[in-house]
Amino acid sequence: MTITLNLPPQIEQAYLAEAHARGLTLEDLVRDVLLARQPSLLPISCRPDEWAREFKAWVESHDGNTVVLPDAAMERESIYGDHGR
Repeated sequence: MTITLNLPPQIEQAYLAEAHARGLTLEDLVRDVLLARQPSLLPISCRPDEWAREFKAWVESHDGNTVVLPDAAMERESIYGDHGR
């Protein structure tokens, strides 16, 4: 997609300077900014069954081999041992 933006010269210069400082082209900087702020792909007011279906699909899209730590591993004594007492 190609978009033309009319920015005040000082704003354009500020973005050009930022892009240069990051080693990017202005186009790449603008693309990164837009991708970081992309809207949700789900409608804001979806029905609960649609939300549940999308959520389950999202959960199933993750690696099923993730190691799950036991609750005891997250206790203070397991993390710090005798330190800090």
